[in-house]
Amino acid sequence: MRLIDSTLRRCLPGLGVGKRWLREQLVELQVKIPLSDGCLQELASDAEAATWQRFAAHLAPADGYLTCLRREIERRAHLVHFWTTTDEPVDEDGDAAGAFVRIARRYALPRPWKLTEPVAALCARPRPSYWRWAS
Repeated sequence: MRLIDSTLRRCLPGLGVGKRWLREQLVELQVKIPLSDGCLQELASDAEAATWQRFAAHLAPADGYLTCLRREIERRAHLVHFWTTTDEPVDEDGDAAGAFVRIARRYALPRPWKLTEPVAALCARPRPSYWRWAS
């Protein structure tokens, strides 16, 4: 871990870089759902935490903190796009998908509904309905 990575980690959240990058990615992916500032901030904070966790565990590539942060933010943007365009379950591995689903449910991000084909069902009555007419 380099000194510059540690410095960038301390400075970037205050400047709002992660939130701005996330907004840019969502515009690029053509997400039409407006997200609140709190939702964007939580998604950006989650991406920053995941990036720092990779750096602390020495799993990050040698590209640097900003490149790794950009990848994590792109991943969150793709998850938002997937969440708002399909009704499929999120099948990503790890804690990132679980954290994203918690954030999406907390901020009530909408999902499209998949309607099933209507099927006629036989109604089995214990006795014919015309027996009540005479009484």
